[in-house]
Amino acid sequence: MLPPRRSRCFLAPGNFEHRGGHLHDRNRRYSAFAGENASHPMAGRARASHLSRSHPEPGLKGLRSKNKALKLRDYQCDVPARTILGQSVHRPIRTRFAPSPTGYLHLGSLRTALFNNLVAKASEGGAFILRIEDTDQSRLVADAEERLIRDLKWAGLSWDEGPDRGGPHGPYRQSARLESYRDHVRQLIHKGHAYRCFCSPEQLDSQKRRLHDAGGPTAYPGTCRSVDASESETRAAGGEPHVVRFRGDAFGRPKFRDAIYGSFQKQESEEDFILLKTDGFPTYHLANVVDDHLMNITHVIRGEEWLISTPKHLALYHAFGWDPPTFAHLGLLVNPDGSKLSKRNDSVNISRYAEEGVFPIALLAWLSNLGCSFKSGAQTPRTLGEIADALTFKFTRGGIKLNPGKLEHFQTKYRDALLGNRIPELAEQEAILIERNLTRPMLHELQSITSGNDIGPGKLPKAWQTSLELVPALRSDETRASYVHSILTNSQGGFQSTGSLIRQHPYLFWRVPVSLYESSLAVFRPDPRVLDALDQALDQVDCWDSLGAVKVMEFIQETVHGENIDPVLVHKVLRLVGAGGQDVVSQSSSRMFLLLGRGEWRHRLDVVKDSIKMLQSGRPVS
Repeated sequence: MLPPRRSRCFLAPGNFEHRGGHLHDRNRRYSAFAGENASHPMAGRARASHLSRSHPEPGLKGLRSKNKALKLRDYQCDVPARTILGQSVHRPIRTRFAPSPTGYLHLGSLRTALFNNLVAKASEGGAFILRIEDTDQSRLVADAEERLIRDLKWAGLSWDEGPDRGGPHGPYRQSARLESYRDHVRQLIHKGHAYRCFCSPEQLDSQKRRLHDAGGPTAYPGTCRSVDASESETRAAGGEPHVVRFRGDAFGRPKFRDAIYGSFQKQESEEDFILLKTDGFPTYHLANVVDDHLMNITHVIRGEEWLISTPKHLALYHAFGWDPPTFAHLGLLVNPDGSKLSKRNDSVNISRYAEEGVFPIALLAWLSNLGCSFKSGAQTPRTLGEIADALTFKFTRGGIKLNPGKLEHFQTKYRDALLGNRIPELAEQEAILIERNLTRPMLHELQSITSGNDIGPGKLPKAWQTSLELVPALRSDETRASYVHSILTNSQGGFQSTGSLIRQHPYLFWRVPVSLYESSLAVFRPDPRVLDALDQALDQVDCWDSLGAVKVMEFIQETVHGENIDPVLVHKVLRLVGAGGQDVVSQSSSRMFLLLGRGEWRHRLDVVKDSIKMLQSGRPVS
């Protein structure tokens, strides 16, 4: 791989200028100018500064003396262009995500796919490839490939080439590339880097036991290395079962520099590992090397569990005479207590996050901060591109502990941005997310509670654990969704989840139970002048949009202004009518006017007045 592109400059403070809000370096222009205009006075300065730092030759001592002041100001340095994993972003980076359909997509594999996607898209002309590695036929899960692709798309990842899109380097499913692998194995056999092994499983087991009993390494001892080439061909042509092994001893202990872990070399030489199995399918070691080369992959980004196998892959690259890609091994995700993350744990299954209403971008933002981090001051990302812009691309080593609290942080931040700040070009896509992740689940929970199937501790305040009647807007198919959306976008102070919003503000969804009014009126009798002012406002203020809600509040305040009524008392009365109690933690009065609307306020005021009359007459309210 070529070294990153570097730019030479001379950091004289006076050689920088502000233009268009950015700092521009005039030193580069001076250096170029000197080469093109040797007679110009500025050329001398540029050449002197350049030579005095990088080319100390005889005869330049006087020139250095004359430029003593300049020496104190000008400092030569090499300024690297922006790089990611050792390569300039001005050169295309091609990455791939190559899952095996032996299971479903989980957090670790999605994170690997995400980093491959982000690294490729951060470079000019980069490409992200999806490749299905289905060579382990005995372990394939019937619907795994379909679900892998579906879950990746749900998460918002897209690829430039893949089994569903095609591309110039296809096919992108390894089971459709078998002849290519066999051809490359024949090349290695011809070069003497591989050989057929006819040892039966029983022979291999016996050899391993014998080596173990002798106290030595149990790696395959190379029994079939000595089989003559013509004999090998004859036995294979006759149908004798065999595998093809790579001669590991020929390449010693390959050393390489991982883009994340640094220099790496195994202590022991590679054994003669298998390239082609008895069923004619390749092993991972062969298939991924051949495919990565033929698909022009420049960066192999994968989990650190593959770090130990990379010397095998490097040996194969050397045997074929190919330049290897850059390798970058990501630290593995672990549980908060540091224990190994089990793929069988449902909490790491991507489908679970989709079912629980987690926003894809929130999930990706969380995963991108596991083993990497956002730049200081980065805003809440709304798109995958914004995640790439915010990311430092500086990866950490070792196990990365899951932090579910951080996911909740990104979920809340993204949801609030989604509800509070519409971006025209994202409006259609984000409207679907709001409906799918917020509106629909909230309506389902409301219906469940109303029907009595989901009332219990923690669901609603005790006073509301009774027969409930939805507000009219939630009983109509035409207004149900828009009403919930209005509550979501106008709720004051934010909320942790749609469930918490329901628990904290049940009066926004159901009519206040008469029993709650009765218990509240028993300890707090509202000032009739405030009730009259509210009555007048309901009749006289026509528009009940956000501006109208403010006008309702202003009308009430102006009406009671001359009555010497404490403003705090006014709001207590309004909370009693709107939310069922004078001390209820509620939305502001004007916001309750906006959300509940004139008709519902009229209904609640009438119920309160009737309840007061009943109490005054000594009759039971309900």
